[in-house]
Amino acid sequence: MTRTENVDKFFESVNDVYDALLDAVKSANDRGYRISRKLIDEVEHGQREAIDLTRRLAVAPRDVAGFYASATRSVTDAQGRALDLTRQLLDEVGDSGREARDTVRKVIEANREAGQAAISATRDVVQRTAPAVEQAVNGARARATSAVRRTTRTAPEATAPASDTAN
Repeated sequence: MTRTENVDKFFESVNDVYDALLDAVKSANDRGYRISRKLIDEVEHGQREAIDLTRRLAVAPRDVAGFYASATRSVTDAQGRALDLTRQLLDEVGDSGREARDTVRKVIEANREAGQAAISATRDVVQRTAPAVEQAVNGARARATSAVRRTTRTAPEATAPASDTAN
């Protein structure tokens, strides 16, 4: 793979991670909206039923049997709606878990691909620069060896005059 392909693959993988996380956030937002909307609808419905029930009692306070039947129907309907809301909430939680696992899987896969691209790019750079680095190291080694040889040749001469002056 060329260097450009490795770099492109790396950034595509990073972008895939961000896309997966963004999709998860959008999905969670949609899920929260659906649950909130359902809850608001149920509160509105319950409020209307309570007002209707209170109105029925105010209009015909002596119709106890009719009020009792309406109250029983209202409570039964409210329980059914509460069960529907609970069922929706549990469905959303289940969907959330599946989506979370899918998101984690996508992130892991994209990170693995990004890591492979980075390793491949690094390997490519090392292979391209190795001859130049080796040549530079060998040149520096040769210069250092040459300098050490020159120093060791001149070192006895440098110490000899010092011993002559001491006598």
